[in-house]
Amino acid sequence: MQYAIMAAFLASLLWGIEDALSKKPVAKLGISRTNSIALVVGLLPLAIAAAFYPVHMTNAEILISALSGIFLGAGFMLVYKSVSTENVTTTYALNEIYPAIIIIFGILDLGEKVSTTNTILIIAIFLGALLVMAGGNLRLNIRLLYAVLANISWGIFWILIISVMHSNGNFALPLLIARAMAAISVILFFSVFSGRRRINARPSKHPVAYLFSTPILLAAFLGIIDAIGNDAMGFVSTTNFITIGGGIIATSPIFIALIGRLLYKDRLQLIQWAGFVVMVVAATVLALF
Repeated sequence: MQYAIMAAFLASLLWGIEDALSKKPVAKLGISRTNSIALVVGLLPLAIAAAFYPVHMTNAEILISALSGIFLGAGFMLVYKSVSTENVTTTYALNEIYPAIIIIFGILDLGEKVSTTNTILIIAIFLGALLVMAGGNLRLNIRLLYAVLANISWGIFWILIISVMHSNGNFALPLLIARAMAAISVILFFSVFSGRRRINARPSKHPVAYLFSTPILLAAFLGIIDAIGNDAMGFVSTTNFITIGGGIIATSPIFIALIGRLLYKDRLQLIQWAGFVVMVVAATVLALF
């Protein structure tokens, strides 16, 4: 269980960093290029993992993995469309949707047993996230609707890919197939519908931002950490702790909001800080007990 929890925390951290940094390459390169670079470069860590963990897959498992990749790619396209104009913290606060889908799937379909204490702690994490969203004056509009749809798409992706990993016992190759299909589908989509729009964002002057002054390099970096996060969550998915893992990855808004404040000067209210405290405490107790 300890390894599964550590992997879930790693995924939450990496995805939080990825989400918080995604606005800059989207603003400089556009949605299509950022998407394509991140997905293609992200194949590298997944290919390395697949080489270390070779496995035989049935035709049905290959097909389902490829199908899940379409939903993975669609999620990226939709959320980048949202973050191109909306506040980073507000957009990715909606990332609570797909962990909830994973938790429901783990309980209802996989039949995972969750103790009353762990159930209360998982609920506390989501309540903390609601405080973060409430403090951010969340108002749904068409752009934020893209983020909602992105999370639903990612939820479908994880349901499909977890079903494959659970039956196969391996996470590396299914994730590699899924990401390859995601990259192919995104590139094909933008090749056909090439109406790209360049968005000019005022660059941050914080020193951390200058470490990734090249948008292409940053997009590639996002692809790598996203793929490593996928591998980490993939490992969790091969265990019997998917429900707890889903609760832990729901803490990613903490990292998103803090980095968003650092780089984009996003304002955080007192109620949002209270939400962070609730999530941190609940996730820590969940990990320890």
